Amino acid sequence: MPELVKQIWSLTISAIAVWGVGVFLLMFNYQRLGIEPHSLPGIVFGSALAVIIGSAAWIIGRRFLVR
Repeated sequence: MPELVKQIWSLTISAIAVWGVGVFLLMFNYQRLGIEPHSLPGIVFGSALAVIIGSAAWIIGRRFLVR
């Protein structure tokens, strides 16, 4: 089990780093994309939750498919 937690942690940190770059770009380009400023917190925090859940699901799913 600790190996699974390490894999999830590693992938989550990598995914959050990529997510951070996306949020940084979104902060400066949201007007060009037609996004309202009051929608940004929902987009940012919702996508962060999706990244965290998705990375855990990816590792767990891949682990079960390998077996």
